[in-house]
Amino acid sequence: MIFFKVNNGKFNFRVAGLIFHDNRILIHRLKRDDFFALPGGRVEFMENTEQTLIREMKEELNINVNIDKLLWVGEQFFEIYGEQYHEICYYYLLSADISEFKSNADKFEIVEDERVYEFKWVKTNELKNEVFYPIFIKERIYNLPETIEKFVEVNDVTCMEYFRK
Repeated sequence: MIFFKVNNGKFNFRVAGLIFHDNRILIHRLKRDDFFALPGGRVEFMENTEQTLIREMKEELNINVNIDKLLWVGEQFFEIYGEQYHEICYYYLLSADISEFKSNADKFEIVEDERVYEFKWVKTNELKNEVFYPIFIKERIYNLPETIEKFVEVNDVTCMEYFRK
C-alpha cells in the first residue's frame, strides 16, 4: 500500500468509488469512526488507480464493478485521532450489478483483516445530513462533472480547480 508515516503525520494514496442505486449512494466507515466516506482503498505499488478500485470492491464487497469515469482528483489535508494526514484520492463513478451484493439491506457490516466496516445506502438528498468526507461531494452529488475536476480540501474548506481539455 502506498501509505507511509513521516515525522509530523501520514501520507495516503487512495481511490474511492461512487455507486448509485435507486437514488441512493453507498457510503461506508470503519465501525469505530464517527464519519462516513465513499468505499475504496489504498493503492498498491505498481497498481493503477482503476485496478485498485476493482480489487478493493471485490475484496470488500465481493462485487465486480465497471469504471464509468474519473470524476475528481482530490488532495486533502485533515486530522484524525490527533494525527495529520495528507491524502491524494481519485474518485470514480462506478456501475455494478447490485444483485451481487452480499446483503440487500440498507445497512450491513463486513469484516476485513480484523477491521469492521459499516456500509449503508443513503438517499442522495439525505447525504447532507451525514457526517461525510470530503464535504464538497454532498453538494456535487447532484451535478457530477462532465470533465475531471481537481480539488484541494484543507480542514473542510474546499478549493475547486478545473482541468482544461
